[in-house]
Amino acid sequence: MAARNIPSNSRLAATPASNPAFVTDHLALAAFLASCGHQPTLVPSQSGKVLFSFTATQMLNAAVVAFNDGVAKVEPAAYNTARIRLRQQMDALKGGAR
Repeated sequence: MAARNIPSNSRLAATPASNPAFVTDHLALAAFLASCGHQPTLVPSQSGKVLFSFTATQMLNAAVVAFNDGVAKVEPAAYNTARIRLRQQMDALKGGAR
């Protein structure tokens, strides 16, 4: 999987429980993180996009940096499985299949 730059709207955010979270709408990044074992919470935004919210940890931060630097590696099958699962969750959240 080729790494891509993280869009500027990916960010650290505070969750209601005051636990730091990393939030992005970047599907490739979210699929990479999910394939590495980080499980997101999907959140609909007012703009119609689906946001992926991850609990911010040092391991997650290292994975995001590796992705952005282009040195991230993951098994293609694991990445594809995570991407498909996230798309299905996104479709369900939006109220229907694509």
